Amino acid sequence: MRSNLAAAGLAVLFLALACAPARAIPIFAQRYHLKCGQCHSVLPELNAFGRYFRSHGYRLPLPEHGTTVFALRYQLEYDKEPAAGSREFTPGGIVLGSANVGPITAYLHYGLGAGGGPGGVFLLFAAGYDAHTQTLVRGGLIELPLAQSPGERLDDLQQYGYYGAHVGLNNVPLSSNRWGLQIERTFGHLTVDGVAAFGAYQGAAYGGKPVPTGETTWFRTPELSAWLKDTLVQGRNGEFDIGGTAMGGTLGVLPTGRLPFADLYERYGLLAHATYDNLDFQAEQWYGDDHDSDGLLTNQSSKGGYVRLKYYPIPHAYFGLRYDAYANPYITRDFVYYAAVQIAPCRVLMQEVQSPGQHPYLSGAFTIAIPPPLKN
Repeated sequence: MRSNLAAAGLAVLFLALACAPARAIPIFAQRYHLKCGQCHSVLPELNAFGRYFRSHGYRLPLPEHGTTVFALRYQLEYDKEPAAGSREFTPGGIVLGSANVGPITAYLHYGLGAGGGPGGVFLLFAAGYDAHTQTLVRGGLIELPLAQSPGERLDDLQQYGYYGAHVGLNNVPLSSNRWGLQIERTFGHLTVDGVAAFGAYQGAAYGGKPVPTGETTWFRTPELSAWLKDTLVQGRNGEFDIGGTAMGGTLGVLPTGRLPFADLYERYGLLAHATYDNLDFQAEQWYGDDHDSDGLLTNQSSKGGYVRLKYYPIPHAYFGLRYDAYANPYITRDFVYYAAVQIAPCRVLMQEVQSPGQHPYLSGAFTIAIPPPLKN
């Protein structure tokens, strides 16, 4: 790790060791009288309890209290060497909202706009959990149940490569949220998800500037996917999980000045995840096949994945190293070095990205939850 990132990481670690116990944004913290350390390792990344809370429809078998229905998450990003037309500092923000209506929990994630882009809804769904059958149902504008949240809970600023990959004229990557229905059920240590999607959202979590693609796309048939995750080993010091995904659908594509065509596609993924004490290791590999990627009956395959290692010196700070590579069909590779800490309702993140044959670039972000939490 280069000296500037190491120095930044040491400074972050010093602040982490000196900081007071972290607290949460009001929505769920006030509802159940929790602190943010209960659900978050480093805002907005979730820890094991936070993932449990989310997979149970944001409900706990505890008394509910009055809560702030909406909260703001503001983020200021820094790029040492911004791209042409971009600024060194880029502000952005999202409005988070949640309310309980009987057994249903409604959830909203609205981006206020960033990088010259308009605001817009990023997530909008209703969720319900049946404790008797251990079944979660989520419907609306949802994320795919990926191992790493591509937008809402990203642990650094660099998108996981294959998650955002377009294949030919298919502009619906894994990172795009879907309009659809998700059903998740737990069988002991096995978790099974099924998703039926009928449309896709193409935008950024903070409402980034739209990128013109030159085509219009829609789901000609529903996209169906199955996701499995099995915990093989679970002990006091850690656990080991494996997972697999299969998905497919038919995308309608209308390129500018051409006739529409249908792209029948499949995606397959494999996952391995292990924790031991303060270490967290995760690896994922994806394979894809598009049967008509350009409207000329060209069959195009794609593949990609990452290997990631994180170290948590304390529960609310981490150092991370990730190697990312994907081909669709051109190969892209990079190393990401990063460090982050949560201080009260704030996150400080620094990272450096190194691509082979290119100059490394440094970036960072300051994230804060507003308003500050109320005391219990």
